[in-house]
Amino acid sequence: MDFNGLADPYVKLHLLPGACKANKLKTKIVRNTLNPVWNETLTYCGITEEDMYRKTLRVSVCDEDKLTHNEFIGESRVALRRVKPDQTKHFNICLEHPPPLPSPTATSTALRGISCYLREVKL
Repeated sequence: MDFNGLADPYVKLHLLPGACKANKLKTKIVRNTLNPVWNETLTYCGITEEDMYRKTLRVSVCDEDKLTHNEFIGESRVALRRVKPDQTKHFNICLEHPPPLPSPTATSTALRGISCYLREVKL
């Protein structure tokens, strides 16, 4: 939430596996709400039958923040094999927060702090 108690959420869609820009889509931002509704059609082009069998759609919800970085709210994943081409299907999905993974920078900083502390103790 922002300081006003509301959020400016948007949704990012990402086909997994795959890191190219064509696998990523984004909705418009819904301003000042805690109950956003997106009435948009986002279309991936060139999806093959093999893609439908092996790929997963990651749905991430974020809060736009103009003063700092955008905040991750949560995500869910849908296997494309659950979706039929040219058929509308409605999903009720719950957002999950993935477990935080320590970054290499955070780990090295923590270890550096420990080694400095140990050196101080030895003196």
